[in-house]
Amino acid sequence: MHELRETRKIEHIRQSLALEDGPLSNGFADVHLIHNALPELKVEDIDLSLTFLGKKLEKPILINAITGGHPAVTEINRKLANLAAQKKIAIAVGSQAAGLRNADVWSSYSVVRQMNPDGVVIANINADTPLRGALKAIDVIEADAIQVHLNGAQELAMREGDRDFTGWAGMIKELIRHSPVPVIVKEVGFGISKEVALRLWDMGVTYLDVGGAGGTNFVAIELRRQEVEDHSFEAWGIPTAITLGEVMYTLRQNSSDREDRHVIATGGIRNGWEGAKALAMGADLIGLAGPLLKRLDQEQAMEEFIENFQQDLTRALLLTGSKKLKELRQQPCVYSGFVKTWFEQRGIILSSLS
Repeated sequence: MHELRETRKIEHIRQSLALEDGPLSNGFADVHLIHNALPELKVEDIDLSLTFLGKKLEKPILINAITGGHPAVTEINRKLANLAAQKKIAIAVGSQAAGLRNADVWSSYSVVRQMNPDGVVIANINADTPLRGALKAIDVIEADAIQVHLNGAQELAMREGDRDFTGWAGMIKELIRHSPVPVIVKEVGFGISKEVALRLWDMGVTYLDVGGAGGTNFVAIELRRQEVEDHSFEAWGIPTAITLGEVMYTLRQNSSDREDRHVIATGGIRNGWEGAKALAMGADLIGLAGPLLKRLDQEQAMEEFIENFQQDLTRALLLTGSKKLKELRQQPCVYSGFVKTWFEQRGIILSSLS
């Protein structure tokens, strides 16, 4: 079983590199920011910094969970952690399930903290991980928070995957009670509806990563890994712009809770313009994974991607008249097409998202 999980890590990376995003769009083409022709700002005025998990970040970016759990991926995590340290952005490790089953692979995770001793580093576990395992995952990398990933769709696509998803809510509540660090509940690419978001907030969750559809598709990865010919399952999920709107709607309806609750937007966000739209909709942080994985062979290419992303964010803030991220979140958005239709049919009042 250990060998199966570890081998699967390598197969996931290979398939991620081979596959394009989708088939669903991330939805941000239907989200529009309002141009400010008279911003009265200069580029040097724009401040992208924020405090997240008690630490200062220079940019609202999280290198989201990619890999870990196999000796061959240690170098990948070293490169990603070095990038996070250089650019002063947050980073999450991949699922630590393999480490909990085989202590020999812990170094593939701990290298992240070694390379990034002062930065924001986030642990990552399955939703059915026992409390003792979750606490071990935190301890091994001296994590500032721990992600609990919800991956039911991925498990169903795996021939050897889980078929019983009962008990997840209880595990999350127990972890919240006993964890020494904040708990982040995240989807892995299929989104969180407003109904599920409300349940999670009520359970005491204060950090959500919407993990919407439109980027890396773990159902597609699993089906291609098994050489399944029917790809219809790959179109399952809630596009990122839509799941972000659903989650933010729950917070706007209960605005008194907003300061204590945090939202990360992940899922097919491929440039700073899309990132700016997500931030304007209310996200605190933008999660990135696929674009960095595809540039791993050249560390300079990863650095340039982050720099270009930052440049696009800066332009978007300036051209909306926003000096800081907080001001961008106060800017109105206009919704069109499928995203607008979805929100209307779901009873989400568009003005509450602006």
